[in-house]
Amino acid sequence: MLEYPNDIQEKLGMDQVIQLVRARCKSDHGVEFLEKVRPSSRVDDISKWLDQTNEMVRILSSGDNLPSRDFQDLRVFLKKIKVKGTFLQGEDFSQLRSLLTLLYQWTQYVKKNQEEYPQLCSLTYGFIADLELIKEIEQIVDERGVVRDTASPELASIRALLIQKEKAVRTAINKVLRKAIQDKLTDEDSAVTVRDGRLVIPLKAEHKRRIQGFVHDESATGQTVYLEPTEALQLNNEVRELQYQEKREIARILTRLTDLVRESMDDLEKGSFFIGLLDFIHAKGAFALEIEGVKPEVTKNPEIKWHQAKHPLLWLAHKETGKSTIPLSLELNRQSNRILVISGPNAGGKSVSLKSVGLLQYMFQCGFLVPVSEASTFGVFRSIFLDIGDTQSLENDLSTYSSHLTAMKYFQEMADRNTLFLIDEFGTGTEPQFGGAIAESILGQLNERKSFGVVTTHYQNLKKFAENKSGVVNGAMKYDVGALEPLFELEVGKPGSSFAFEIAKKIGLPKLIIEDAKSKVGTSQVDYEHLLNALEKERGKYEKLTKKLEKDEKEVSSIKADYESLKGMLQEEQKRLIKEAKHEAKRIVEDANKRIENTIRTIQETKADKAKTKALREDLDKYKQEQDKAIEKASVKKKNPEINVGDSVTIEGQDTSGEVMNLKGKQAQVRFGNIISFIDLKKLTRANVSHQQQEKRSRRVGGMNMVEKMTQFNGEIDVRGMRADEALMKVDEYIDSALLLGTDQVRIIHGKGHGILRDVIRTHLKGHSSVERTVDEHIEMGGSGITLVTFR
Repeated sequence: MLEYPNDIQEKLGMDQVIQLVRARCKSDHGVEFLEKVRPSSRVDDISKWLDQTNEMVRILSSGDNLPSRDFQDLRVFLKKIKVKGTFLQGEDFSQLRSLLTLLYQWTQYVKKNQEEYPQLCSLTYGFIADLELIKEIEQIVDERGVVRDTASPELASIRALLIQKEKAVRTAINKVLRKAIQDKLTDEDSAVTVRDGRLVIPLKAEHKRRIQGFVHDESATGQTVYLEPTEALQLNNEVRELQYQEKREIARILTRLTDLVRESMDDLEKGSFFIGLLDFIHAKGAFALEIEGVKPEVTKNPEIKWHQAKHPLLWLAHKETGKSTIPLSLELNRQSNRILVISGPNAGGKSVSLKSVGLLQYMFQCGFLVPVSEASTFGVFRSIFLDIGDTQSLENDLSTYSSHLTAMKYFQEMADRNTLFLIDEFGTGTEPQFGGAIAESILGQLNERKSFGVVTTHYQNLKKFAENKSGVVNGAMKYDVGALEPLFELEVGKPGSSFAFEIAKKIGLPKLIIEDAKSKVGTSQVDYEHLLNALEKERGKYEKLTKKLEKDEKEVSSIKADYESLKGMLQEEQKRLIKEAKHEAKRIVEDANKRIENTIRTIQETKADKAKTKALREDLDKYKQEQDKAIEKASVKKKNPEINVGDSVTIEGQDTSGEVMNLKGKQAQVRFGNIISFIDLKKLTRANVSHQQQEKRSRRVGGMNMVEKMTQFNGEIDVRGMRADEALMKVDEYIDSALLLGTDQVRIIHGKGHGILRDVIRTHLKGHSSVERTVDEHIEMGGSGITLVTFR
């Protein structure tokens, strides 16, 4: 097991983590598992605990229809039935049935998904969740805990007879009550009630002797008595006897059912253990989801390689207030640096960083998922030593500094290459001259022992020690030198300044005092602080420049990708055009051959005379001239208008337009979206306004088959004879199709009549953002019976 101080949970904040997980436990059994949590130095144990929790997190995030998570303590019921002869009550069986159902459903769920949740499935080995026992309980006891009439023939018979007798008693008593009301012996609103389990009627005390019977009770004022009439006395006795019989039969049934449960005691005890452990794992999983905890890479060697690590308690507190939490990235290993010396201004985050290291490592070795990047690696330490906060010991008559030295003595004796030590404000509590020297010597010894550690300090000698010693590295809490505000971000590799003079100046301490303090410190110390401040400013400039370069690199990569994409599109388009041209040429040749063959066949078959032959030859020459014109039209490019800067142009064979940015000789610099390219002027065509509009509309079409839609599209729609709402729906669908195909104008045939349908349609179209105007068709084309719609 891991060696650690007794107060480690309180020092690191693990006690608060435990309380947050406890709040998510549903049963005492789950809490007991939580209270037994101890860190381990065994990699197998840690990995198993992490896998169990990680599988639960995946279950909770799966969105599956999960079994009930009302994990209650099954041991309560098992304890009641351990003594032979005892039996559970109906309410106990109702709760027991729910728990056994939960046990059965969870075992079936993890077994069904064994490959995905192997660790949770392994917890179900060694016991059987008996479905038959659940069914038996359901047959005997209902969800309210009442034994069912069908539990036995005897019980059914008793209850049937009991209903009859109770009805007879009530009939008899109601008869007496009505007579008493008529005789003014009781109030008109009086009703039959129960006293000592027997049906009675209320009577005014002065009339209690007017009706024969037995008085069972009287009111607090003594003005009313509750009397059982003689007529109902025997019937009530029979009811009472039947009730006794019912209780005896229920006891017999429940005793038999309890014995049946007792036979499965061994499986139930193991099942109880499973439910308690599942409750504990579920609570850890729910907490992990809240802190965004993950299972990192695990290695058996002591090592810290963390990315984007967050203090879980600070993360939760900031999440509630909407603040951001600055993550911590850190690497300590045997190959480079094992000890980190953190320096920087007060309230800059040094102690939080140190405690984050301790808490996350402790949580990990306890089997809790940790809020880090999944690329992080956690090693395993065999001991964790702490010297955090005021450790003054009144019992042993030790000052704070003496307590620190006592802790350091223990570190020196017990630390080894598998130790992680955490020391906050190393060397403080005595004169800096001596405290710093002792701290440096202790740190040197711990370094020689190859131990791992994180320390915080303000001492310059420890910063210089970390700079010069192998295995030790400086770390600085970043600080905004301009605003004199901490950034709460750790930067490994350089020492930090305390910014004492700068903070004093910001607070408003007199300049005379600050200058006097500088003179007392000495020029070398002040120069060292100034150097650190200058380095901090340079680091800030360097970071800004680096971020700008990274941004520029991303933009260049994006432009390059766009260029490659466009280049590929152009090549594909070129191939397509060549293929189409070859296909068209082949078609023309084939058509020509067919035409010639048909002409020859006609001449031969008809034995045409010279006039007929001449006519056929003229038709053939005419066809040849038409095909020559078609080929010439397809192959000869029209002369382009002059292209100028700012013109919208398209590449030959392409629809996408770009803007001319510059002209250089026979080439134009053209921007296509984010891509700027130089293209030969002879490959460019100036795009007219209608082409740009067409392109703008065509972008909305996505990947639809435009050729097919255009061939099927009709330039007019006929809505005559339709109701107004039906016509508007058809018109909307038609307008959408027209816009998708880039149509400039359409016709809507609605007829003349009284003009009602026309007015409804035009009023509707006036509110359409893409409709420029609606007018009557020309009189010879239909006039007011047709609306001509022009699009923007």
